[in-house]
Order: sequence, then structure tokens, then C-alpha cells
Amino acid sequence: MSAKSRYEMVAPEAWAQELHALAYMVVSRQPHPRNPLEVAVHLEDCGYGGDVARWLGFRDVFELAEEVWARIPLYQTPEELTRPSPLGWFRRAAEQYFRGVGYTAPWMMSVLMLFITRIALWSSLSASQEVATAVSLAFFVATMCAGAVSQVFAVRALFYLGQGNWILFRWIATRAIVHGSAASALVIALVFRFAIAPTYGPAYGNLFLEYALAIYIFQIALAPLYLLRRILGLAMTTGAALIITWFAIWTIERVNAGEYVAEAVQQAQVLGLLIAGVGALIGVYSYAVMRSRRQLRRLLPEELGDGPHDRGNEPQARARVQIPRFWPVWRQLWPYAIYGTGYFAMLFVDRIVAGVHFGALQGVHHYVYPPTYELTTDLATLELFPMMGLVFYFMTELSDRFLGWMMKYRVTEHRALHRTLAAFFATRVAVLAAVGLLIGALAPRVLLSLPATLIAPILVAGPGYQMALHVAALVYGILPVGLFASQFLFFWGVRFASAFSVWAGTAAGGLVASLWVERGDAYAVYGMATAIGLFTVVTVVAGLRTAMRGDYQLYASH
Repeated sequence: MSAKSRYEMVAPEAWAQELHALAYMVVSRQPHPRNPLEVAVHLEDCGYGGDVARWLGFRDVFELAEEVWARIPLYQTPEELTRPSPLGWFRRAAEQYFRGVGYTAPWMMSVLMLFITRIALWSSLSASQEVATAVSLAFFVATMCAGAVSQVFAVRALFYLGQGNWILFRWIATRAIVHGSAASALVIALVFRFAIAPTYGPAYGNLFLEYALAIYIFQIALAPLYLLRRILGLAMTTGAALIITWFAIWTIERVNAGEYVAEAVQQAQVLGLLIAGVGALIGVYSYAVMRSRRQLRRLLPEELGDGPHDRGNEPQARARVQIPRFWPVWRQLWPYAIYGTGYFAMLFVDRIVAGVHFGALQGVHHYVYPPTYELTTDLATLELFPMMGLVFYFMTELSDRFLGWMMKYRVTEHRALHRTLAAFFATRVAVLAAVGLLIGALAPRVLLSLPATLIAPILVAGPGYQMALHVAALVYGILPVGLFASQFLFFWGVRFASAFSVWAGTAAGGLVASLWVERGDAYAVYGMATAIGLFTVVTVVAGLRTAMRGDYQLYASH
């Protein structure tokens, strides 16, 4: 019997019903197919190949797909109905932007406090030069160590958090923070033993050790709050530390009528840092336990310690989770640790060079805290406050869109996917660069118009430091471009480009700063410009190359 004669045995009503059923089936697999070719792919995938198409009376599966394609709109929800309203988009964009701005709260609150009260979490303009030197070195070392641990913790914890796997989330939190803190303590001890104590003596060496541990504890305590997006907790914890520090110094100075100022600074700051650090740890732990009990009680009763009284008469079942070994995981994470350390090394290299030059002017061959240069560069960092919101928003936008892109563009259409990625990346880089340079050009005029009591050292020091403020403002304006590009690379699993860029920037910036600083420590700012500029260029080039790469790596990474 021929295919046509077999088809003629099918009643017209059944034939029409079959086409409607096929249209419904295709829509259930892909709500919005773009053309009859995609319909044909789905039909063949479901067993409606050439033989079945001929049995239904069609020349081939493509002719059958044309008939099914004509009926698909009957079973579709129009795309316009699934698109968010402009108001909804604006609300989400504003929420993500201000959340990104909130991530800078600890740093920005500390800088503002430094200019208003002359006291910050890591330094004090009221302290002696020796105390300021020890505290600054402690801040540099502790922040570089905390940067490595925070990066490792955030990368893997986000992976487990996205899965809703709180057992492995707590596992990586313990491994990253405990192992990382042990390694950091070893690094701090080695720096103290071989660099700080022999150079600065036991008294200031002990002060370095005290501050390095306190600042490290504070920064690591904030890491889970960053991860869990507890912006209010970040601001409240930092504010508590600042208030405790300021109030203690004010009280001790008042009681002692200005005596023992240096001792008051170090005692109060350590007190504030430790109390805030412990408070952040307690808050993070409480929040994690609350979330896990609320979300996992029905899945993980034994692991969470819930008894039968918590679950009524429901049968209890223990969830089994295969705990991985740490070292294979570490082999995937070490580039992120290198990046976390190198990022802060890149930001500090010009300050260290300026401090060494400042010490040489005083007849010593080691770092001495350069107060005016530090004040100038810290003032310029304030412009990062509005910029970081854009970085966070663009990364959130990427994560929201990429699943749709992966579904829209098949593996055989990877060129279109890469063009879309490249366009997204290039436009966001252009926006960040334009906004950053505009803010960087306008910021010095605003900053130099602040009350003279806040910026008196810069005004008195001469035009060199005002030049440094202008350069630093432009440089910090382009830093968010590099941050966005590096996060874009990490998003797609490209690990080494960002790590290479920060250390290449550190080396080049240190060299340039060493060459220029002979004209004055204010000229170390050109080292900052070189370091951040090289970091930005390398990450942007690597980001464009990743977006335009003509292979399947982007599909494999997800």
C-alpha cells in the first residue's frame, strides 16, 4: 500500500487534529520557534521523521513542518505578554544599582569618617607617624590576605548557593575561611618576623601584628555579608565599628586632656574592629541558620537537628550529599586567590613606593606613612561610590540574560551568540568608561571645594598634590571598567586573564612609580595610572576575545 493511499485512510478530522497536536507539542518544547526549520527539528526529535510525514500525505518532514508552523500561533502566548513593563524594569535596575552602591559602604563610610573626624578603621590623622606607618602596613598586608580568601569563598559559595545546597555552602565556607585564615595568619607572621620587627622594632612590630589580625578578622567577617547581599548589615556593622572607634578616642582624649593620644588610637581602633568583626560573624551565622532552617527543614531534618516534633507525622529522610575533597576544588580556585591578592597589590603599589620615597627623605630606607599622598588618593576614591552600582547592575543584567541567549542561539549558531555577547560587553564598557571619565573630570573641582579643614594638607602641600588628585580621579574613573571586564571573564570561566592583568599592572605600576617619585611622592600617582590602566586594557581585550571566540567554550562553561 502506498503512502498516499495509507494517508487517504485517515479521516480529514483526524488529520487536522494530528496537526494541532503536533503544534501544541512543538510549543511545549520551544514556546517561540523562529521558523519552520526549527519546527522540523522538533518534529524529527519526537519521531515524526520522513516516513511519518509521507504517511500523513506530505512530501517530507519540511512540508509537514510548514503546516504545523501555520497552527503554532494558536498555542502561543505572545512574547509581549511575557516582557516586563518599563516600570518593573526600572525598579529592578534601580534596586540592583543601589545594591551595588551599598557594597562600597564599608570603604566609603571609612573614608568619609577619616575626613570628618580624622579617624578611620585603618588609620588616624591624629596618630603619630610611627603609629600610622605600622597601621598602614598592617592594612596593606591584611587586605591582600583577605582579598585572596574572600575571592575563593565567594566563587565557590556562589556556585553552591545557586544550587540551594546549604550543606556544601557551609562546607566551602568552613574550608575557605578556616584554611584561608590559617594561611593568612602564617603570611602575617612571616611578614612580621622578617620584614616588620627587624625594621621598625618590637614595639611598632607588635602594633603591626595587632592591627593586621584585627583588620583581617573584620574584613573576613564581612565576606559572607557581601555574598548574602546583606547591605544593611554591612552598613550597620561598619557604622558600629566607626562609632565605637570615634567615641572611645574622644572619651580617652577628654579624660586624659590630650595625653596618651597614640595609645588611645590603637586601643580604640582595635576594640572597634574586633567588636564589629565578632558582630558580623554572629549576624552571618544567625542569618545562614535561619535561612537553612526555613528552606531545608523538610529536606535535611537530621543535619539541621530538627526532631519529629518539628515535622508532624511526616516521615523523616536524611539527604545524602557527597562531600568533595578540598584539594581538587582548590586546583580550580587558586587563580581566584591570586587575583584577590593581586588586585589590592595593584591598588597599594603606588602608596608603598611613595612611602619608601617619603622615608628616604627622612634618612631611612624603608616605608614611612606619607600622609598627604594618602589623603589625596583616599579622597579620590570617593568617586567610586556611584560607579560601583553600574558595575553590579551590568553583571546582574548579564546573568539575567545569558540563559535566554543560550536558549535562543543553538550550538550551530554560535557566531550569532558571540556577536550578541560582544555587543553587550562593548556597550557596557563604553558606558562605564564614559561615565567614569566624566565623573573623574568633574570630581576634583567638587572635592577641592570641600571645607578647608577637611582638605587643608592638599591645599597647603602645593600644586603637585592637586595634580595628583586630578590624575587619581581620572584613574579611579576607569577602574570600574577593568572590574566589570574581570568579572565578565570570571563569569565565563576564564580564570587566568584577570589574575595576570592585576599582577602585570602591579609590576608595571611599581616600576613607573619608582621612576617618577624622584620628583616628589605626589608623582607616584603615575604608577597608579599605569597599574590600573594596564589592568583595564588587558581585561577589556581578553573580554572582547572571549565574547568573540568561535568555539563552544561558552556553552561548556554552563
